[in-house]
Amino acid sequence: MAEARVECLGCGHVRTAEGAEHALGTGACPRCSYVGWAYATALSEEDRRLLREVPVELRPLASPLNRLAWR
Repeated sequence: MAEARVECLGCGHVRTAEGAEHALGTGACPRCSYVGWAYATALSEEDRRLLREVPVELRPLASPLNRLAWR
């Protein structure tokens, strides 16, 4: 199976995931228990900075338009 590096959107923990549904099937983060993941290669340094600056509970729901709202 193909492997991919996924990064927790809550704390930034990176781990390797296997299978077709890499980011979707990784479950909770072992470090912070958050369940939001993204492919590590899909996040820019600006994205990472924004994730660090905005607490999880204050982030808008995922939407293409919402991404710009909290920049």
